Amino acid sequence: MQVSHFLAYNSVRVAQYSQYSSPDPEVGCDTTTLYKNYVQVCESIGIEPYNDLKQIVTATGEQIIITGSSNEVKLSSGGCRALMNALSGKLEGATVEPFTSLKDLRIRSSNINDCGAVAVATFLRATVKVEVKQEVGSTTQPVQPAGKLQFLDLSDNNIGHQGALHLGRSLEVGMNKTLTSLILDFNAVGSEGASALCKGIATNSSLTVLSLKHCNIDSKGGDPISAMLMFKRLALTTLDLSGNCLGATGLVDLCKGLETNTSLTIFRLADNNIRQTDEDIAALEVFGQVLLKHSKLAEVDLDNNHIGSKGGQLLLPGVRENKQITTFKISELGMDAEMYKTLFRVSNTSKGTKGKKKSKKKKK
Repeated sequence: MQVSHFLAYNSVRVAQYSQYSSPDPEVGCDTTTLYKNYVQVCESIGIEPYNDLKQIVTATGEQIIITGSSNEVKLSSGGCRALMNALSGKLEGATVEPFTSLKDLRIRSSNINDCGAVAVATFLRATVKVEVKQEVGSTTQPVQPAGKLQFLDLSDNNIGHQGALHLGRSLEVGMNKTLTSLILDFNAVGSEGASALCKGIATNSSLTVLSLKHCNIDSKGGDPISAMLMFKRLALTTLDLSGNCLGATGLVDLCKGLETNTSLTIFRLADNNIRQTDEDIAALEVFGQVLLKHSKLAEVDLDNNHIGSKGGQLLLPGVRENKQITTFKISELGMDAEMYKTLFRVSNTSKGTKGKKKSKKKKK
């Protein structure tokens, strides 16, 4: 079966790495060697590599983009495993130079499933610098080159609980320390998968962006996500849970974590089945108190939740009095026009202009 995908690279310096020379975690194999290793792994697991891959991987780079379409054969879990092994330098019966300059990996709509996500998780753990025992008679002590992956997008790949579980484990304390953004949109990870993922992230001090849009997370997902938000050393600044079904129960649970959280600046909970029932109104009252007291929130998105004027009234004090909140999105359906006008706002771009003027004055 032919595996069809696209790899695009931005330029970056890539130096040669030798396991038996002075170890340097900043370098790794070049793209020609990466392609050779990729083909070798494909042959060992019985899949045909993409024919044009060699021509695409002609320049060194930081980015790999693989996007499937309805007219192509998907990358699949096998193809994903082959690529991850090639990037890690793990071939059949041998360990070779890894590709360490990768900073941005995007595998979208490629049907990699849980097995592919497990392969990616293994790759994430392989980026940790590992001390290797000194061989007898050797004058050097080789180390595994440290990877530089910062951005990972695995959107729309049929990833479920098991895939989320392994990705979470790869981000636990002591594991990957380079990843700053994780996008898992349009995967049916569910509340169970979100819980497993967040359990790992709860001890991570490097990840700043987590997006779980349209991931089938229901009211049971609020509590484990909340527990993650309570972690004192959490670096997360952006959390996007749009398009799920957390509802009133999930919102109340989330508020427990938001009350003590000091890292989030962007919180998106659009389209989460929060409406105008008594339970919803009670949850919005609790969230209103969070808005009033949170010291860092600057952008909040509650759009496509039909909370009406009564719900809006409970949020108004927090939005009005918390000067940190510069963007607040909300649905106007069922809401008084004046109330909507008062609540809805977008960030003031003039702040950026003022910043530029100040920097110019400093130069003078």
